[in-house]
Amino acid sequence: MQSADTRPLLFQRVLNKLAQTGKNNRVPLLSSLVFGFLAHAFAFTNKLVNHDEVQCLFSKGATVVSGRWGLGALDAVFPNVSMPWIYGVMTIVLLGVCVCLLVSVLSIRCKWMQMLAAGFVLTFPSLTGTFGYLFTSSSYGAAFLLAVAGVWLLQRRSPWDWLGALACMVLSLSIYQAYISLTASILVLVLIRQLLEGDDAPSVFRRGLAYVLFLALSLGVYFGLTQLILRLKHVRMVGYAADSIAFNLRSLPAGIALAYRSFFLNFRENALGLIPTAFSRHIHLLLMLCAAVLLVLRVVGMGKNAVLLLAALIGVFPLAVNCMYLFTAPESIHTLVLYSFACVYLLVLLLADGALSTPFAGKWAEFGRRAALNGTVLLSVAVILINVYVANEAYLTLHLRYENAYAFYTSLIADIRQSPEFTEGTKLAVMGTWDDPDFYEENLDFTNYLTGVTGFKPDSYSKERFLQYYLGFSIPFASEEEQASIAASPEYAEMPVYPYYGSLRKIGDVMVVKLS
Repeated sequence: MQSADTRPLLFQRVLNKLAQTGKNNRVPLLSSLVFGFLAHAFAFTNKLVNHDEVQCLFSKGATVVSGRWGLGALDAVFPNVSMPWIYGVMTIVLLGVCVCLLVSVLSIRCKWMQMLAAGFVLTFPSLTGTFGYLFTSSSYGAAFLLAVAGVWLLQRRSPWDWLGALACMVLSLSIYQAYISLTASILVLVLIRQLLEGDDAPSVFRRGLAYVLFLALSLGVYFGLTQLILRLKHVRMVGYAADSIAFNLRSLPAGIALAYRSFFLNFRENALGLIPTAFSRHIHLLLMLCAAVLLVLRVVGMGKNAVLLLAALIGVFPLAVNCMYLFTAPESIHTLVLYSFACVYLLVLLLADGALSTPFAGKWAEFGRRAALNGTVLLSVAVILINVYVANEAYLTLHLRYENAYAFYTSLIADIRQSPEFTEGTKLAVMGTWDDPDFYEENLDFTNYLTGVTGFKPDSYSKERFLQYYLGFSIPFASEEEQASIAASPEYAEMPVYPYYGSLRKIGDVMVVKLS
C-alpha cells in the first residue's frame, strides 16, 4: 500500500511562514494595531464624510486621468464601496507591516523604540487626513507598503531584488505619486544608519548615488507608463493634476529653497497640520534638541570623511522629506502629500537606538547620553499622545459637520416639500457660502490646516450626492450657468439669508436657497 505524502501542503507552509514572521515582528505589529485603533477607531465605527468622500462613496475618484492608474487597478482588491470598518482595519494592518519593514531596514533593535516607531507612523496627522478620504485609504496604505518594500528590496542588492524594488516603486507612484518623498527620506535614513554603524564613507557615498539613480529611474519609468496608458485610453491628464506638475530646471533652485523653508516652518507654526498644536511644537523643539545631543555623541570617534558625509546627509534630509516641492506647484502641497515628515521621528529613534548600547567615556558625555535618551522617550510619547488627541478631535469635527449638514438638509427638504411651488421638474440651487458656527473656530481651528478633516458643509460641491446618498432625496440641481443667471437677478438680490422667511424661493423652474 502506497504511503501518504506527509509533506506540509502549500497553505500550511504559507500559514506557518506568516505565523513565524508575525512572531518575530510581534512588537511593531501589535503596537501598530494598538496605536492605530487608539487614534482612528472612531473613524472606523462611524461613517464620517467630507466633500470628496460624499462624491466618491462608490468610486475612487480620478484614477488614470490623474496619473493614478494603479489606483484604478486596485478595484479588484479594494472594491469601489467606501466601507469604514473593513478599509480602516486593512489600512492599519498594511501600515503595521510597513512599520515591521521599517524597523528592519533601519536596524531599530530596541523593542521600546520599535513601539515608538509604530506610534509615530500610525498616529501621524497625514494618516488622519487620509481617513477623511476613506475611499482611497486602503489603496494609499498599499502604496505606502510598496514604497517601503522597495527600500527593503534595495538592501538585498541582487539584480532581481533591484528589479523588484523598481517595480514596487513604480506601482507605488501609480497609486499615489507623493510617496516618492517617503522613499527618498527612508533611503537617506538608511545611509545615515550605515555610516553610524561603521561603513566606510566612499561605499556609502556610492550607494547614495545609486539610490538617486534608482529614484530618477522610478520616476522616469512611471512617467513613461503613464503617458502610454493615457494614449491607450485616449484620455488626457485632468486639469488639476496637470496644473500641479511644476518641474523644470530653471525652477529647481527656487523649489529647493521652498522645500527647506517649508520643512523648518512646520516647527514654528501650524503650516500644514503636521505639528498641529502650539504645545506640540514646543515638544518637538525639545525632541530635536535631544536628537542633536545624541547625534553629536555618536559622531565622536568617526573619521573625518564619515563625519563630512554624515553632515551632508543630515543637510539633505529635509530636502528628501519635502522633495515633492521640486515636482509640484506649492498650492498643490497639503497634509496627505507630506507623510514623509514622519521620517523625522524615525531619524530620532535611529539615533536613540544606537546610543542605547553605546556608553561614552567621560562623566558629562554619559550624563548627556542618558538625559537625551530619557528625554527622547518621554517627548516621543508626548508627541504620539498629542497626535492621538488631534486625530480624535478631527473625527469629532467630521462627525459634527455631518450632523449639522444632515440637520440642515432635513429641514430644507421638509420646507421644499411643503412649498406649493414644488412641482414635478423643479430643480434646486443652494447658493452662497455657508457661515460656520463660532464654536468651530474657537475650539477646532486646527482643521483649517489639516487637509481632509474640514468635513462636509451645506455649500460643498457634492451636496447633490449628499441628498441622494444620505437623505434619499433625489432632485436635479441647477447648472452653473443657471445659478449664475439667478445670482444676477433682482429676485435673488431681494432674498434674505436662510432660514429666514423668503430665503427659499422659486425663480423660474429652480427652487433657490440663499445661504449668504
